[in-house]
Amino acid sequence: MKKEYKDIFFDKVESPPRHFGASYKSFFHAATKCRALGDGGNPYREKNISLCSFLLVIILFMPTKVFASVAGEVNKANGLYKQGQFDDSLKLYQEALDQDEKSSAVKYDLGTAFYKKGDYAKALGYLEQAAQDKNIKIKPKAEYNLGNVLYKSGMQKASTNVDEAIKSLQKALGYYGQSLADAPKDQDALYNQNFVKKQIELLKQKKQEQKQQQQQNQKQQKQKNQQNQQSQQGQQGQQQQHNQQDQQGQQGQQNQQQQQRSESQEQKQKNAQEQAEENQKELDHKQAEDLLEEYRENEEPKKLLNYMPKKIDDRPVLKDW
Repeated sequence: MKKEYKDIFFDKVESPPRHFGASYKSFFHAATKCRALGDGGNPYREKNISLCSFLLVIILFMPTKVFASVAGEVNKANGLYKQGQFDDSLKLYQEALDQDEKSSAVKYDLGTAFYKKGDYAKALGYLEQAAQDKNIKIKPKAEYNLGNVLYKSGMQKASTNVDEAIKSLQKALGYYGQSLADAPKDQDALYNQNFVKKQIELLKQKKQEQKQQQQQNQKQQKQKNQQNQQSQQGQQGQQQQHNQQDQQGQQGQQNQQQQQRSESQEQKQKNAQEQAEENQKELDHKQAEDLLEEYRENEEPKKLLNYMPKKIDDRPVLKDW
């Protein structure tokens, strides 16, 4: 940009600000009234003259003291500002504004000092207030500096939020336009206006590039996700096939083991049955011999013994698990 800021308004304070003019007008108005009261024929002529003289002294000197105090602080602040001591100058500007809250000039200086310090939010507030003044010495300069503030703050957002940056620069264009409307010969405002227009176009181009890059990234990410999904599906298919083979192998082993267990169980049952049958044969033979022997010893048959051999089903059950 050609020039970053307009010079502070009060380089040298040689005359009172505009709002102090009312006090001096009051002084001349009061003097006229006092002269009328002191005209001949007025019976209270001497008292009126004394009272008016007293009031005129108060009206004349009190504003001068206030003005001298504000002007002195502003002059000191301007000197510090020119030396780059913005923090110290801001303190004096604020003290001056405390004494004269309506001073657009002091608000302008405060806003400009905050701008140089890099505090664009506070600079914006004070310069907007100063730009409301119709004084041609203040208004176009405040508008120019507002354009600079919005340009600087907007460019700070360009890396993170291009849309907000463009909005800020567009507002800056508006203030440069207002400044040129109030001061058409201001070449600095014209230069900055054209410069910011080009910056807006560059930001719009950057936004478009970011959008295309984002779309490209999304497309690549989508393709990558599809490839990962296909790879996962392939791995899952292989895993399923492997699992099926394992399951088939395990099932075969289980079937074989089950078959072996079944055959073993059948063999056990068969052996047990054969053994039981053999035992039963032996028992029946022995029983028959015993009965025959008893019968031989006792011609009279004794009562039959209720002897019954233990059946296979009555044997204790062995655990089969």
